Amino acid sequence: MKVVKFGGSSVADSDQFKKVKAIVMGNADRKAVVVSAAGRSENEPVKVTDLLIKIEQLRDAGQDYLPVFNHIAERFVSIRDDLGLNVAIEDDLRVIKSQIAQAGHDYLVSRGEFLTAKLMADFLGFRFVDAKRFMIFNDDQFDYSESRNLLKSIVADGSRIVVPGFYGVDESGRTHLMPRGGSDISGSILANLLDADLYENWTDVSGIKMADPRIIDQSRKINELTYEELQELSYMGISVFQEEAVQPVRAKRIPIAILNTNHPEEDGTLVVDQARENTANLITGIAGKKDYVIISINKYQLSKRLDILSKVFSIIQRFDVSFDYLPSGTDSFSFIAKRAAVSNKVQAIISALEEESDLDSVKLEKDISLVAVVSDQLGKRPAVAGKILDILDNSQIKIHLVIQESSDIKLVFGVANKDYEKTIEKIYRNVSLNEKKLRMAI
Repeated sequence: MKVVKFGGSSVADSDQFKKVKAIVMGNADRKAVVVSAAGRSENEPVKVTDLLIKIEQLRDAGQDYLPVFNHIAERFVSIRDDLGLNVAIEDDLRVIKSQIAQAGHDYLVSRGEFLTAKLMADFLGFRFVDAKRFMIFNDDQFDYSESRNLLKSIVADGSRIVVPGFYGVDESGRTHLMPRGGSDISGSILANLLDADLYENWTDVSGIKMADPRIIDQSRKINELTYEELQELSYMGISVFQEEAVQPVRAKRIPIAILNTNHPEEDGTLVVDQARENTANLITGIAGKKDYVIISINKYQLSKRLDILSKVFSIIQRFDVSFDYLPSGTDSFSFIAKRAAVSNKVQAIISALEEESDLDSVKLEKDISLVAVVSDQLGKRPAVAGKILDILDNSQIKIHLVIQESSDIKLVFGVANKDYEKTIEKIYRNVSLNEKKLRMAI
C-alpha cells in the first residue's frame, strides 16, 4: 500500500490535477493521497498559502483584504469548472470568508490545503477526509496513538482517501499548523499510521541532486540514500523534502520515493534504511546555507572551567537566541547562528560576554556560509575529509571552521559568503566527478 503526497506545484491548476490523476490511477496501491495548497503556476505567480498570509497581514493592518480573497476564490472555482466537477466549493469559500475577521493564523493559512483536497477528492472519486478528524497534537507533539485509533475507524471500509496536508488539531480542537513544507510531514505521518509499504513524495524535480543545480549545472542525481543522509541534507538547505518528515517513516522503515509529477516516467531518488554498498558514493550530497555569524570565546583550559561555561550559557540564554552549532575545543567555544536569528542582538551578546565573564577574548565573524558534505562513507573512510580539505586549500579558500559530528556522516566547513558557490563547485568537481581516481588515492 502506498501513501502519496503531491506538492503545491503538482496541484497548481487543472492541468496539474490531470497529471496527478493519471499517476494515482496508474497504480491501485496508491490508496491515500495528501495534497499541499495550490502553488505557483505559469499563470499564477503566487502560492495560495502566501495569498492567505497576505490576507492576514491586510486584516491585521485594517486594510481591505477582499480583493485577495476573491482572487483565491476565483482560482479554486476555475479549477473546479475546468475539470467539470460537481463539488460546491463556493459553500466552503463562504464559510472561510465569514471566519476571516476573527480567524486565528493556523486556521486561515491552512485553508489552501483544505480547498485543494476538497477538489482533488472529487476529481479522483476518492473520499475526502479532513485532517482535523484524526491528526491530533497534544502539547505540540503529535499523538500517534490517538491519531492511529481515529484513522483506523475512518478507513475501516477500505475506501481510498484524500487528506489535506500541513495541519491537524490540538487537544482543544483548534487548527494546529506544521512547519512550512508541512505537507511532507503530513504524508509521512499518514504513511506511519497506515503502515504503508512506500511513501511517494511527488514534486517538480526528478529526485534529489548531489548539489544545488543553481550552482552546479547538470548536477548528478542521487539514486539512493539513507534516512539519516536525507535528514542532514534537508537540515542543511535542500528544499526537496522537509527535514521533520523523515522520522515518521524512518521509525517504521518505510522507504521514501521522491518523484516528478511532470515526468513520472523518470527515476527519482529512493530513501531507505541502509543504502546498498555497491551504490554508495564517497559523497552522497553537498548542501549549505549562507549568512551565519560565529561568536567565539577563548579561555585557557576552558573545557575544565565549568563555572565560566555556566556563566556564558546563562548570558546566551538571556538573549533567547537559537544556535545551529556549538563546536568546542580545549580553550575555546563557538556559537554559530543564522544572522537573522541574532539580528540586532549580536553586539549586546558580545558586550555581555566581555563584561560579565572572565574570558581571555570574544571574537565575532560575520558573513559566514556553512557547506556540508554528507555521506555514510565519511566514517568508514576518514581520508575523504582530509582530501576535501586539501582541495579547498589548493583552491585558496579560507576555512573558518570544520565540524565533524559524532554521527560521522556530515562534515561542515565554514567559509566566507563570497566563497560559498566556489566551495560547493570545487568539492563537487574534484570529488564527485573524479571519484574513481579519488578512491584509488585513499
